[in-house]
Amino acid sequence: MPKAVLVRVPASSANLGCAFDCAALALQLHLEVEAELLPEGNFSIRYHGATPERVTLDETNLITRIIRQQLAEWGLSQGLRLEIHNQIPIGVGLGSSAAAIIAGLLAAHRLADRPPADDDMLTRAARLEGGHPDNVAAAWLGGFTLAIQTGERVRAWSCPVSNALQMVLVTPDYALPTEKARAVLPPHYSRAESIHNLQRAAVLAAQFFSGQMKLAPFLFEDRFHQPYRAPLIPGLNDVLKLEHPSLAGICLSGAGPSVLAFVNGDAEVVGRLICATLDKHGVRAEARVLAVDNAGAKGWTDARQATR
Repeated sequence: MPKAVLVRVPASSANLGCAFDCAALALQLHLEVEAELLPEGNFSIRYHGATPERVTLDETNLITRIIRQQLAEWGLSQGLRLEIHNQIPIGVGLGSSAAAIIAGLLAAHRLADRPPADDDMLTRAARLEGGHPDNVAAAWLGGFTLAIQTGERVRAWSCPVSNALQMVLVTPDYALPTEKARAVLPPHYSRAESIHNLQRAAVLAAQFFSGQMKLAPFLFEDRFHQPYRAPLIPGLNDVLKLEHPSLAGICLSGAGPSVLAFVNGDAEVVGRLICATLDKHGVRAEARVLAVDNAGAKGWTDARQATR
């Protein structure tokens, strides 16, 4: 049984406007976790990276709890040392909890020398994520990912995305709890609203899986969640209405408050435009130009797993 393992998990941006609770992209921001087994009764954790004030450094830490719960199910009870390096801001719609869940499950599998199966990993991760499979699927498989739940099982499909597609991620300087963003959604949608989103989600998925990538702003128009979350996110309505010759689409990232824009060039210009729009509403934000992570946690650990 390996004594120590290293895993890396990407951030993810879910919903992509119209594909609410269906699709997500893995992004090149990463959570790296080195986990080492210690004699029973010993525990240590160190954290380096984004939003440290939102991370617990005791045995209530999410990654710690998941590793221990999984090992306990296999009859393994030992101490644990964690070294966490994290680029993913927490609570801003970038799949930070999904990344932590995947990291914990994968580390436990590696420590116990049990290769994980896709369906088992995704089903367990989605359950821990409150029944939402989109972020965990992208974090595990990488690329553009579609996920569905059939009974208690989760199944997902992914495709690689060309690095020619540039994305601008704009992250405001405040967090928005997912529970609060979910609470404002209506219990029912009309047939017209459902058809509107279904049409766009189908075309968007076809564009990614075909590799054509002929994106346009109207493909990201949404009637399921962004209109209801806008009151919680100052400036969002104005951001979603922005126009620029290089802007191929713009949407809320996950439950927000981060925004993801797809561009055909002028990425820095578009990032400044979004930040300036938010600034008019009293919101400070940071813009990053990113590409898609096509490997996911599964691909990176298979190719570059480090044991010590």
